[in-house]
Amino acid sequence: MNRYKAFSVSAVFLCIALAQAAFAAPSVKNPEVVMQVKGRGAMTIELYQKDAPKTVAHFLKLVKEKFYNGILFHRVIPGFVAQAGDPNSKKIKGSLIRSLSDQQVFSRYHLGAGGSGTNIPFEQNSHTNQPGTLAMALSQPQSDTGDSQFFINLVYNASLDGNYCVFGKVVKGMKVLKSIRQGDRILTVKLLTLNHKSAPHKK
Repeated sequence: MNRYKAFSVSAVFLCIALAQAAFAAPSVKNPEVVMQVKGRGAMTIELYQKDAPKTVAHFLKLVKEKFYNGILFHRVIPGFVAQAGDPNSKKIKGSLIRSLSDQQVFSRYHLGAGGSGTNIPFEQNSHTNQPGTLAMALSQPQSDTGDSQFFINLVYNASLDGNYCVFGKVVKGMKVLKSIRQGDRILTVKLLTLNHKSAPHKK
C-alpha cells in the first residue's frame, strides 16, 4: 500500500471514529423552567447556564424551594419590562396595584425591595436585552446586589446592555408574556429539562 492510500484509509477511519463519538456523546442543553401565570398561561424559559452560572444556580435553587410560587409581577411598564421576585408581594392582592405607578407600589405596599436574603455576584456576558430575555434586577447597575428579583424585557432595551446580567430567555409563550399586567400572580415555576435535548418549540 503506497503512502497516499495509507493516508486515505487512515483519514476515513478517523472521520468514522469522530462521527461515532459525536453521535454517542450526550447533547447538553440549557435547563428550562415553566412559569405558570394566573389567568395568562405558561411560559417556557431557557436559562443561560454557561454564560451566567452563579445567577442561574441561584435562580434554580429558589425555583426548587418554590420561592416564586404565589409572587406578583409588581412592576409592569408597557414598552419596557415586567418585573417580579419580591416575596412580600405574596401577601398583597394583585388588584390593589393593577393601576398604580411603580413609585406608588413601592410607597404604599413597599414592593420592590424584598428578596431571599442572599445576594449574588454580578455576571457580565455578551447577551443583550432582547424582547423576552430575563435579567437580574439590581439596586445599582453592575453591582453585586442581585437576589430573587428579575425582569423580563418586553422590547429591546439597548440602554440596559452590559449593566444587568441577562441569564435566560422566553422560548415559548411570548403571547403570554405580552399579556402580563401589573398585579398578575405567578402560580408556579418548575424545572422542565436539564441536560436533555428536546424538540424545537413553536412560538
